Amino acid sequence: MRHDPLPFHDSSSQFRPVVIVDRPCGRGKTTEMIESFENHKQYLVIVPLLTECDRVIEAAQNRGITFEQPTAEADTIFDDSGQEIVTTRKIHSLRRLLAEGQNVVTTHAMFDTLSDVVSEGLLDSYDIHIDEVLSVIDANFHVQSEAWDRLFIESGLCTVDPETSKVFPTDAWDTEYAALEKHVSLKFYKAAKSGRLFNVQNGFNVAVLPEKLLKVGKSLRIYTYKAEGSIIAAYLRHIGITKEHNKLDNTAESEFVREVRDLITVKGIKSLDQLSFSHTDQTDKTSGSPEVYDNLVPKALYTLARNALKDVPLENILLTCPKVKWFAGGKSPTVGSDGLEKGKYSPGPYAKSSRLQGRSGRVHWLPNTTRGTNNYKNATHLIYLYNQFLNPNILRFLGKGSVSQDDYALTELIQWVWRSQIRDGKPITVYLPSRRMRNLFLNWLWEGDIPTHVLRGAI
Repeated sequence: MRHDPLPFHDSSSQFRPVVIVDRPCGRGKTTEMIESFENHKQYLVIVPLLTECDRVIEAAQNRGITFEQPTAEADTIFDDSGQEIVTTRKIHSLRRLLAEGQNVVTTHAMFDTLSDVVSEGLLDSYDIHIDEVLSVIDANFHVQSEAWDRLFIESGLCTVDPETSKVFPTDAWDTEYAALEKHVSLKFYKAAKSGRLFNVQNGFNVAVLPEKLLKVGKSLRIYTYKAEGSIIAAYLRHIGITKEHNKLDNTAESEFVREVRDLITVKGIKSLDQLSFSHTDQTDKTSGSPEVYDNLVPKALYTLARNALKDVPLENILLTCPKVKWFAGGKSPTVGSDGLEKGKYSPGPYAKSSRLQGRSGRVHWLPNTTRGTNNYKNATHLIYLYNQFLNPNILRFLGKGSVSQDDYALTELIQWVWRSQIRDGKPITVYLPSRRMRNLFLNWLWEGDIPTHVLRGAI
């Protein structure tokens, strides 16, 4: 199986460039997007969360521009024998709204569905805006090598293009995908059917942001921060799409950093200073040392809770670490449409005895790649138990050297930190036990000239 970059695109200069609007976190990217809307144009807006859909709808309405959100809608189709079949799906609503020329706002969760309507020409007249691209390349499509060979390839469910490594479902998979769901997750079929599944190596696969969605429509604008460290910039280069980088000048960037750095206190955790905090070290029993982390991290968190954080309400604390370390088996309670948790919460090894969870509540655990939400703007204290590196299979897919690991790590850390009350210009304290992450963050905050007192305070 090949390991070199995968040139799967049909590159052509005829496609209009993609504009990346690069603005600091909390500096009004979404507001800028909404204020750019004009009554005589048609817009598709893709945002991270349902709450952001509501925000776009309300703010645009205040400017006299109406947006609709796709909902589950019934439609009738006929099978090969002429039998009438009624299905209720969001794609029916999406098709109708686009065919009517309505402005539409939806979430990233509909990327597979959007890929379908691209092929139908329904987006040709639209200006497309993507606010924070969360899942440019999703590496959570891994199966064991033997399962990949036997269940997917030898059984004839799919084929893999030897030149591009793109996965194509066969007629057999088209026919049997529902019946096979117990053995083969439906997400594999949906990704392959929408043309976004690629086999990187053995059972390692990635699902990408649909290339055709990046080429359709009259224009495409993507809103983010520090694009040079983002996967989207590398992906656009990979598929041969020209990008225009619309960012603030160096003076404006420096002003932003200088405004916030005195509001951010960066601290290490002395008892954890010798640990790397890579995902592998924390979770992989073969090549890492998870037992060491399971012993030391809860003790360190307990000490923090009893001392520095003793007067901080748990709901004002954000924490990230591998999910399997905070929730038993990596399974968190589901959250209903009312925002309340459903089902049982079982603490993982880091949470147990940490005093950061219990009868009085628990801290907010967030994935280390969280962005695009304002739901935690009350957070005053943050604990970042990670040393961020790009998933190796994503790097294989994009090609060696396509993304700077340090730029990527810093970009993701900044996005995560800006979920807190720093968005509103209020002070926060960030605990960064990883030396690498701490140094990257401090060097960014202090523009490469970290004062001695700051360095001492961060140890």
